[in-house]
Amino acid sequence: MKINVIKNESKELALEFETSDFSIPDLIAGELLKNDDVEFAGVAKDHPETGKPTLNLKTGKKKAQDALEKALKDIDSELDDLQSQLAKAK
Repeated sequence: MKINVIKNESKELALEFETSDFSIPDLIAGELLKNDDVEFAGVAKDHPETGKPTLNLKTGKKKAQDALEKALKDIDSELDDLQSQLAKAK
């Protein structure tokens, strides 16, 4: 999936996803909101049929890029755990 960086500042990021599916951006935003330093994380779409989702992130003291990287690592860890549990259930 291709991502376009709309805004990349120390405490603020905006990423546009080259898809019409909200699933991944929403998953990332939800994980970001678990971080106490994240002031805002949300997904917007210009038009329901043609718009691309944009993930917007604002942080307090920490860098937005660091918060995003931590959220992605946490999601990866959760998916690994789920995969392990499913393998045991076979």
